[in-house]
Parts: sequence; C-alpha cells; structure tokens
Amino acid sequence: MTKENFNKKVPFEILISTMRRTNMSFLHSMFPHKSFGDFNILIINQTLKGQELISDQFNIRVINTYSNGLSLSRNMAIENAIGDICLIADDDVQYIPNFEDSIRKAFTEFTEASVICFEIETYSGEPYKHYPLQSKPLFGRKDIKSVSSIEIAFKRKLIVSNKIKFNLLFGLGSHFPSGEEYLFLKDVLKHKLKVYFKNQAIVKHSFERSTSNMASDDFIRTAAVLYYIDYRKLAPFIFLKFVLFLMRKGLISILDGIKVYKKGLQGMSRYKKIAYA
Repeated sequence: MTKENFNKKVPFEILISTMRRTNMSFLHSMFPHKSFGDFNILIINQTLKGQELISDQFNIRVINTYSNGLSLSRNMAIENAIGDICLIADDDVQYIPNFEDSIRKAFTEFTEASVICFEIETYSGEPYKHYPLQSKPLFGRKDIKSVSSIEIAFKRKLIVSNKIKFNLLFGLGSHFPSGEEYLFLKDVLKHKLKVYFKNQAIVKHSFERSTSNMASDDFIRTAAVLYYIDYRKLAPFIFLKFVLFLMRKGLISILDGIKVYKKGLQGMSRYKKIAYA
C-alpha cells in the first residue's frame, strides 16, 4: 500500500493498547508470520514524559498518553481509529497466519454484524476457553459475559456514531479490574446493533490470565457490581445464588461463602458511591 492510498482508505486497522514502550520491537512477537509493516496499526502507549514511542512508518500511528487505565486506552483508540473494520489488541498476544483475511471474510459472511467476536488459542493450540461449536448471533448476558477484548472486531463508523465506549470504572487500572468487555457489548446490543460469534481462532495468548481466579476479591466485587448493573434491587439475591454456585462447585468453602457475599455487597456499595457521586 502506498502512502497516498493509505491516506484515502484504510479497510482494516489494529488498535493496540500498551504501556511504557519506547521502541517497536514488541510488534515482532505479535506478528511472527508476516511483517507488521503490512498492517495498519494504531498504538495507544500509556507512558511517562520523556519515554514516548515514536513511529517512522506511515502505516503505524502512535498516540502517547500520560493517563492510566485500560478502558481509557481503548476509548482513545476508538476515537482516533480510521479503519473501516477495527480489531482490539493487546501487546502480549500472537496473531495466527491470515487472521486479517479471516476477520474480513467474517464481516462479509455476517453482513449485518456491527461486532464479531472470534476465538483465542493457547500457545499449545488448545481453545483458550469454552466456545460455542458453531458461529451464531449473540443476544444477551449469557452470550457475552465471557468475551475477552482481544476477541472483538467491529465496524468503526457504527460504534463511533452510536457513541459506544468502554466504561472507565471497569478494566485494568480502574476501580473494577474486569467486566469492561461485557459492558461494551451490552451497550452495543442496547443500541440494536448486531453482535456475532465466529467459531474461528485469530490470536494466541498464554493460558494464565489475571481475572481467572473466581474466588479473588477483585473478581467477586466486579461480578457483584455487574449483577447490580443488570438487576438493580434484585442483585443481592441473584449474587447470593452465584455465591452458592461457587460453594457447590467447591471453589469456596461454606465458611468463605459468608465472606465472599459480604465482599460482593461492599462492591455494590462502592460502585453506587462512585457512579452516582
């Protein structure tokens, strides 16, 4: 792609959130099967003054920001994106060969989709999580609650025109360190836009993930807050059912169940103070 054509049309763009990068070397591990010079990339680099990342390639744009928070980074990427189709990305992943073609074909297949969620593989080739066996439209809480950011590709104009953003209270570096993807997709569905799942892996990620411990304080508080957002006055009762589920599965003891429930109520209270301040 020439510089002139790049300025006229960008059909596909990768939106990478990263921190304190001073060179482009991390891109080599992200794109081992093809030169990153072949992709249109927007990097949001949350950094310190004097440690900025500079790009000398016309297809790689960089925005250095001195703010913190993953959702803030995602929103900045969406606001400054220029691709027709955009892919949300982190700096610790590795893309599968021909992933861009797979994404663009999926949007051709699902013409009414505003967002398509794909699959992640581990580096051993196993599914990163349990996925549906077939591609399908996604409709509600059960469908979207386990989606990860790096699975999401979207049509930029529809997301921007409907003013859909990540909730700044959620995500790493914020008050509640997870749940931002769920709230983002919930907002997409609220605006009557179509979300699809495509049963195809596009990216690899190590199996470990920071929010995988279902009994951790952060996970419990975030889960409770998401129940509150969805169910309001019924949230304490529905969250109690969730705690009983954790006990039944042996993830927490009966004694810990009381502590977990109290932590969840504390999370709801904290959210109400912050969100309605």
